Amino acid sequence: MPTPVAKRRPVIGTINYSVQSDERLHIDVRDFSRTNMRFEPHEVQVRDARDLDGLSLEREGFVLAEHDSAVAGSRDLEVLGRDYHAEMCEMLKALTGARDVLPQRSGLLLRFGERSKETGSAKPARFAHLDYTTEWAYRFVDLVTGWEAASLDPYRRFAIYQTWRATSEPPQDNTLAICDGRTVADADTVEFDVTIGPEQIPGNTFVARVVRYNGAHEWYYFSNLERNEVIVFKAFDSDVPDALNAAHTAFDDPTAPADAAPRASIEARFVAFFD
Repeated sequence: MPTPVAKRRPVIGTINYSVQSDERLHIDVRDFSRTNMRFEPHEVQVRDARDLDGLSLEREGFVLAEHDSAVAGSRDLEVLGRDYHAEMCEMLKALTGARDVLPQRSGLLLRFGERSKETGSAKPARFAHLDYTTEWAYRFVDLVTGWEAASLDPYRRFAIYQTWRATSEPPQDNTLAICDGRTVADADTVEFDVTIGPEQIPGNTFVARVVRYNGAHEWYYFSNLERNEVIVFKAFDSDVPDALNAAHTAFDDPTAPADAAPRASIEARFVAFFD
């Protein structure tokens, strides 16, 4: 008989949750003086999702997929916007069975950890959040089809998928924690306004949701991510618009050695259309 593989022990990670506020919440990544969000850290158990069998985009809301990219790791946003988006559209078609997949052009992000010497790029988003509300999911469909000048055949359903790939070597000192969507209640979330660029450009202002603490939340991560591995998680599904897949945040892996390479990642978002 084969020797059973020992399960990896969960880690204790710090997740930053939103605190109660009577104000309408707002984050402006250009001018943090306009940001009124406040957070409180909670120490939570974060399980290694490599030990889970049969992960499902329809159930937990996230999976780990294998995909070799010819351009992941590039710093050239023009190349990534053209070639990486194209690669991932084809990968998502194969993974989900979607008829058409289009990229959200404003959703391509390179992030580098605070220990990195890289400049001019985004830092990890260190608070639990969901990137779409129902209203804004539908608005982004209109934006995406407009950006791509896409004339789509009628579709029955659409879903928004987010992809996260580490481009730094394992082990990652900072990585993605993702919450089982079935453990997040609507009452745990609060809408907030986001500004990421000039407000006259479509897609630079939108509404998302921040998460408040609930001990029922079940958090996961994938240890020692390789460049040919991609976390795919579902942000919205028109068939189940009330599902809360999948809250996520950056978190520091307390088991990473002090000399681990600073986290680097590429993130992208897509709208998939189904017959």
